[in-house]
Amino acid sequence: MRNTITLENIHTFSISLEEHPLKWKFEEDGKKLSAEFEDQIIPLTSEASKFLWNFASTQRYLNSIYAVGEYFNEQNEFSFGESDSQKVKKWLFERGIPFDQKVFWVTQPEWGFILTWKMVIKFSDELFFGTNELIWDTTLNWALIYDHNDVFYFGKNRNFNAEKHSQEITEIKNMIDKNSGNPYEYLQSVSTPIHH
Repeated sequence: MRNTITLENIHTFSISLEEHPLKWKFEEDGKKLSAEFEDQIIPLTSEASKFLWNFASTQRYLNSIYAVGEYFNEQNEFSFGESDSQKVKKWLFERGIPFDQKVFWVTQPEWGFILTWKMVIKFSDELFFGTNELIWDTTLNWALIYDHNDVFYFGKNRNFNAEKHSQEITEIKNMIDKNSGNPYEYLQSVSTPIHH
């Protein structure tokens, strides 16, 4: 029996960056990444990516820009223009996430990554361009949502609502029970998150 994918072990379901269709997002001027940077970018298998995609759809606080105001005690918004790359990097840095913090990014149901926050900042020009994106981590205590109209929404210090939390836990338990450890199969019937 294969291991069940969880947020804690998902890093073990990885593939080489060379094999990933989005490797170009992490290439600078066509040059191969340094080993230091490549170690901070973990491309996930399609199975693990689907798990992340579907996990995000069960978590109401990750589903839309409106959730930032509803589910987090602290909110920040940042709009930028075409030539504001350095301002974006500075704003991301100022969110206070440690450089070595591992975060999740899944841009398509089958294309997911674990990145360090440092890599999110470094490659922000490529990650946040033209499509809605979501970044979060295992603490589930903050979320970064990028709207394709060049606006970031950042929520931190998630509100703990026992009723909402209980409902989320029940959904996840049902998902696992129904599919014998294959939560993404159950979640395929759940609506896709607004941010994608």
